[in-house]
Amino acid sequence: MMRILFVNPDEIRQIEYSDYAMGGYIRPYFSPALGMLISMTPRHHRAEYVDEIIGEKIDFKKRYDLVAITTTWTIQARRAYQIADGFAKHGVPCIIGGNHASLRIEEASRYSSVASGMAENMWLQILEDAECRALRPVYRAEDFPAVEECAWFDYRKIRTALDNTRAYIDPISGLSRNMRPFPILTSRGCPHSCKMCVTPEIYHKKYFAIDPDLLEEQLAVAENLFKPFMYMFIDEYFGHDREHTSACLRKFGEAKVKYGVQVTPNLLCEGNLARELAETGCVVASIGLESLNAEVLDKDFGKAEPSIQEGMELNDRNIEATYLAAIRKCQEAKLPFMLFWLINPVRNTIEDMEKIVDFSKKSGAVLSSLNFAVPLPGTKFFREQQAKGNILSCDWSLYNTFNILLKPSGGISAEEFQKAMHDNFIKLYPITDIPVHLMGKASLSIEVMPYIVTSVAVRLEYLRKMAEKALPFPFPLPFMPK
Repeated sequence: MMRILFVNPDEIRQIEYSDYAMGGYIRPYFSPALGMLISMTPRHHRAEYVDEIIGEKIDFKKRYDLVAITTTWTIQARRAYQIADGFAKHGVPCIIGGNHASLRIEEASRYSSVASGMAENMWLQILEDAECRALRPVYRAEDFPAVEECAWFDYRKIRTALDNTRAYIDPISGLSRNMRPFPILTSRGCPHSCKMCVTPEIYHKKYFAIDPDLLEEQLAVAENLFKPFMYMFIDEYFGHDREHTSACLRKFGEAKVKYGVQVTPNLLCEGNLARELAETGCVVASIGLESLNAEVLDKDFGKAEPSIQEGMELNDRNIEATYLAAIRKCQEAKLPFMLFWLINPVRNTIEDMEKIVDFSKKSGAVLSSLNFAVPLPGTKFFREQQAKGNILSCDWSLYNTFNILLKPSGGISAEEFQKAMHDNFIKLYPITDIPVHLMGKASLSIEVMPYIVTSVAVRLEYLRKMAEKALPFPFPLPFMPK
């Protein structure tokens, strides 16, 4: 029997390099990657889980037989390496996996053993090696049998792992523990190969769908053991199989639970997906629009213009019309929606940002997020931008979508472009709209809370930096990340 610690690392916040840099935040839900590994771990082992993102603290003095650390997000990498170093001082073996470590094997292997790629078919071997105190330096997915089915979450084991853990958490962060969206899968992988995405590099265009009956069983267990306030579909490409998606949504409707989903505008334009979502408990659809510029979508992100399938209300020569068609579907179904955009400084202009802000404010979205394109290591986008000399920094603590990482064109400095992002972000979240939300139909509902938090947090961050420049002593603000 081994005592195994699973760690979801926090980011190392690095926002002091510019007055206009904004802190990014890793999604606060339970780590899906670690949830999968906990689900696969035989019951005779004792599993524990520490989530630094919600403020839980690691006790490096505890004796573990193995520590498994994820780097789902590149921004977690530096902290993951610190954690591995911390346990190495106490002779505790660690293994680092996740997207970043999978694509930066040489870098990650300086700190611990590495699990690269889909871990389903290597995890039991890793556990066996750890029991024998003979971890290999690197485990590569291609050296194991190919994964042929969708992994799923054993919520009973996850509940046990959480109950086994006695990690310290402060009262304020403790609220996040119960308020975070609860991850659930209907599929894994993606058949597409977008340049910016790590998924093609990990899954190699494979796609696996979960049996809807197994999804129903997971929902029943999760409701019994966790009673989450809402679920979040974390599929890499939700909705790829139309019939399967409908079958899964019916399970959610029958369970009478609330959920959120990330979906492409193309799929919303197709058929009645928006209505199905609204009728089965979806409280918000996050739509990845990304850009109004066809050249950015095609040449930089590798998406080309929206594809057309029979029955879609799409216009392949007018991206804006396609987006409006998807939005109209949501409005007709009375489905709240959020819009997510990416700015590539190499090709986008400040005027492009302003156009996106104008489009978003007219769209009726409950939330719109303006983000910088991140050249994630290992992706085609990273390799292209690195070859052109456009990458400004390889400090992974900056890789949070709110820091400029690519050299702007047109003679504009990085600081000027960062300020323009900050100013346009503020336009999307005017303080004057908060009373409108509080008094409107949405009130303090799930979908508008991120708007209120973001509107206040970005301004407080800027005020803190300005105060610290003017004063000879630190100027902490309550409830603000350090």
